[in-house]
Amino acid sequence: MKKTLITITLILTLTSSVLCKEPPEKCGECHSDSLAYKEWEKSDHAISLKTLLKDQKSSKKTSCLKCHSVDYVSFSDSPWASRKNITTPETATNPVSCSACHKHDSGFEHNLNVPAEKLCISCHIRFCGG
Repeated sequence: MKKTLITITLILTLTSSVLCKEPPEKCGECHSDSLAYKEWEKSDHAISLKTLLKDQKSSKKTSCLKCHSVDYVSFSDSPWASRKNITTPETATNPVSCSACHKHDSGFEHNLNVPAEKLCISCHIRFCGG
């Protein structure tokens, strides 16, 4: 039992940076003066959740949050997510923020989570108008 608990704790610790997406305000604590952060503030990414919620048809679909809110990406895709803690349009609070695409020391150009040619198309797909 103790060995299992230690293993689970280790897995959660190692994967926490992937599971815990930060809200934009957290990034702004250190990066608010950077050009990239200022560009994000004026971008469609910063209003992605508001844009979704304005659309009466799409605002009811939880699946749309995968591209419109960092909340859904971080917890709903987690292997530890349960049906009760999956983010819905009613509970989502964060738009697409920096951590949806970037992670400190990722090893990829611009600290992207994955190479750019794979990252952008994960949300910007034809059927959603992205």
